[in-house]
Amino acid sequence: MIEPILVNGLQGRTDDVAGIVSRIAERYAGDILKRLIDYGYKESLVHLYVIGGGDCLLRYYSDIASKGNVTFIEDICANAKGYECLAMQKQRRQAV
Repeated sequence: MIEPILVNGLQGRTDDVAGIVSRIAERYAGDILKRLIDYGYKESLVHLYVIGGGDCLLRYYSDIASKGNVTFIEDICANAKGYECLAMQKQRRQAV
């Protein structure tokens, strides 16, 4: 019941489960954004790329999606593909 709400947003649902999930997800998304700011993210200076599972939470449960300097990479395998690419580069450097 919970995962589809997190992945797809509320989609008009107003039941108790959707309300509870929404409140928790909004708090969690807010915590993610606070951490970004703590690590030096400046909304006016940096183009933010949101990749992986956090994509759904930030898109549906924060206001960051309305910002012009944010790109959401919707491929749920994007993180794994990125690490695979880094591993391949490392192997190539070690082979030389």
